[in-house]
Amino acid sequence: MKHTIYILCLALLVFSCDREEYLDIQPKGQVIPTKINDYRLLLDQTDVFGVDGLQVISPGFVNTAANTELASDDVMITDNLLSFYPEGDVGTNTFTWNDNIYTPAQEDPDWSALYGQIYVTNIVLEEILNTTDGTLDEQMALKAEALAHRAFAYFYLVNLYGKHYNPTTADTDLGVPLRLTSQLTGLQFPRATVKEVYELILNDLNEAVLYLPDTPELVHRPSKAGVYSLLARVYLYMGDYENALNASNDALALSNTVVDFNTYPDWFFPGIARQSDKPQEDPEIIWHKASNATYSFTIASDDYLSLLEDNDQRRRTFAGPELYGLTGPEKIYAVGFIRNFKPIGPSTPEMYVTRAECYARLNNLDAALADLNTLREKRMDTGKFTPLSSTDQAEVLAWAKRERRLELIMKGHRFFDLKRYNVFDTPTIDITHTYNGTTYTLPANSNNWALPIAQKYISQNPEIGENIRD
Repeated sequence: MKHTIYILCLALLVFSCDREEYLDIQPKGQVIPTKINDYRLLLDQTDVFGVDGLQVISPGFVNTAANTELASDDVMITDNLLSFYPEGDVGTNTFTWNDNIYTPAQEDPDWSALYGQIYVTNIVLEEILNTTDGTLDEQMALKAEALAHRAFAYFYLVNLYGKHYNPTTADTDLGVPLRLTSQLTGLQFPRATVKEVYELILNDLNEAVLYLPDTPELVHRPSKAGVYSLLARVYLYMGDYENALNASNDALALSNTVVDFNTYPDWFFPGIARQSDKPQEDPEIIWHKASNATYSFTIASDDYLSLLEDNDQRRRTFAGPELYGLTGPEKIYAVGFIRNFKPIGPSTPEMYVTRAECYARLNNLDAALADLNTLREKRMDTGKFTPLSSTDQAEVLAWAKRERRLELIMKGHRFFDLKRYNVFDTPTIDITHTYNGTTYTLPANSNNWALPIAQKYISQNPEIGENIRD
């Protein structure tokens, strides 16, 4: 019998109401999970979405976080886009690094979604071994999925609202509150340090990987390949290139498909590639997580477009000609508009550029170039691919960073990558945006790289504390 699990609805209240209000929450009308399949449904949270059911997504654990792309240097808001990004809009506030992205009454959908996921995973972790049916292996597999989802949520939270991991300051830099139980009463939300959050993430992932299948039956479910991929991302952000290399090796040993972009047909508009609307059918996706962004398109920055070679198929796959009267050739970033989902989860291209960067930093230049050329061969026009070759470490590392940027645009990486480059590399990087004739700059050493926490949550829970603003 199919049950509908309503706990996620309750979860969304955890960080969106006054403490006095949620102390009195009574979860009425929900199915209390007691069997293995109840927890399976709870972790899947799948629904049919899209034209004629084209897309199957998980509204609970897939749609995750959005508030980074407009803060990065991959996009711009030109005058002909001002009607889409009015002054005071959340997107505009993000683009200009405003001290307050949300009004005092507004929810932050990233914060709410991620802590909602954490709440549900904590329920699973507390109760899964008490099911009235199922084997221990089945219980441990679902426990592992919950651990992996919790790690992903905390990874995004700490990188959105905390300073970037710095080995010398991580034990004092403020991260985010750690919620390790499903308790809804007597709560306090002091912020853990960045180091403490990363330690939890690593512990969760290293335990989860022991009990998961090599690859997922459904792409929104965690697997060994997905966990290894996230571990590679985590270690890369920590500047631990040996472990990032090992984890990316483990991930690519299980999932390594790279699609030849020449095989994508045109969409309805000439010059824009048509990719699959079904995450399950995209062989590059290792673990499907998606942005919950409401904006459907964004103009790619001149800086980004200047990196694309003339024969690079990413011109038609990640950027395309004008749409809806927006002028300027090849400046619409179209993938979020054309596809019914905006992937930000681990993928095989991410693993190749991650491994290439690690090889370059560790001075294994031949291996770095091999990975970059494996990817680029599937991105250049047929017959136009020229392999990269160099014996200069700085040049190969620069190529690895370039390919990472080109490949991962609008996939939740660039803003975080800039944060880590400013910790580990020189020279550091400032970002400059122009909005409605005014220029805004985010200096490399600014406190504003840690996004502001919505005032609503601080008013309800003052112990969270505000992020320092410049």
